Amino acid sequence: MLFKVAWRNIWRNKTRSIVVIASVAVGLFAGMFMMAFFMGLVKQEISSAVETQLSHIQIHNPAFADDKEVSDTIANAAAIIEKLKNDSTVKGVSGRVVAAGMISSSSAAMGVEIHGINAADEKKVSSISGEMKEGIYFSGKKNEIVIGQKLAEKLGVKLHSKIVLTFQSVTGDLTAGSYRIAGIFRSRNSAFDEMTVFTNDNELGQLLGTRSGIHEIAVILKDDKNVNNAATELKKQNPALLVQTWTELSPEMALITGIFDQIMYIIIGIILLALMFSIINTMLMAVLERQREFGMLMAIGMNKPRVFFMVVLESVMLTCAGIPVGILLTIGVVEYLAKHGIDMSAFSKALSQFGFSNIVYPELQTSMFLPISLMTGLAAILSAIYPAVKALQFKPAVAIHKI
Repeated sequence: MLFKVAWRNIWRNKTRSIVVIASVAVGLFAGMFMMAFFMGLVKQEISSAVETQLSHIQIHNPAFADDKEVSDTIANAAAIIEKLKNDSTVKGVSGRVVAAGMISSSSAAMGVEIHGINAADEKKVSSISGEMKEGIYFSGKKNEIVIGQKLAEKLGVKLHSKIVLTFQSVTGDLTAGSYRIAGIFRSRNSAFDEMTVFTNDNELGQLLGTRSGIHEIAVILKDDKNVNNAATELKKQNPALLVQTWTELSPEMALITGIFDQIMYIIIGIILLALMFSIINTMLMAVLERQREFGMLMAIGMNKPRVFFMVVLESVMLTCAGIPVGILLTIGVVEYLAKHGIDMSAFSKALSQFGFSNIVYPELQTSMFLPISLMTGLAAILSAIYPAVKALQFKPAVAIHKI
């Protein structure tokens, strides 16, 4: 009976009820859309880092990870790479020769990290080959180098310009090589573009004196959910080597993903807190307008718990009517933007510093619907308590005579 009465009471003032339902729907939409937006942003940032510099798993000589000495290569690197290429869970594997050095043009010089790679293997673990702005990703000619657009701007060079790399060989002597720019790339991370260059692994190995030695093995898996299991297996197979997942290589990235849910729920809580004040205001107004009604109900024998429950029920019904509207609105908007993206090019310079894309594709997780709906329902119950208590304070004899 109370449910029928509460439902009828809601629609006695349709405008007010629709405003409350709309407030709930918009508040819910704002919270879930914000979660979807930041989830898409974070996932794109992680994807960019994995595809350009981290990969899912990296293998090093433990000594190289500590001091970056070019003499600390991976023992039996060729055999490890071949075995990984035959692994059904591995999408791509690439061996890299890595050295810190100086890149110089006729007008400027900068410190960079030099990656000597096999171009065909690197394509399977890195997205750089698909992010070329000028030129090509290695043609097979001697002494080719591929550099980032940001670095090219700072050096004042262009496609086919000549540059010089200077670095320390395994004997400790300074060695230099002259290279021709074959291609210029632009990734999502301008800091990476400015600090990393790519050249042929065999040519770099000859200059360094490492010959066929490899400093780093990068692995991309077919299923990114299998990273930890694959890393554990590799550690068992290669106990003398340092095997690290992308979360170990970049703890700050792991921290972002670890605290993301907590931060988003805090933001949702803040939005719901603001929504609560709106519901309290509306329900309190409705209760004060209905003093005579409550006085009559209590005068004919309705006890206070029933009056309290009826007011709370009205608030919960209004909120429950707004929840599906908010969810459907969120699904529709996020589905559309997941295909077309949100253009953030106005902030491109700032975003690229941290590896974020100019186009953000929100990502909606259906698992968030239940906890957010429960949080909204709880907010509705809490916001109805004060108006319900206010209704209990009316004295029937006085309230009946209210106009």
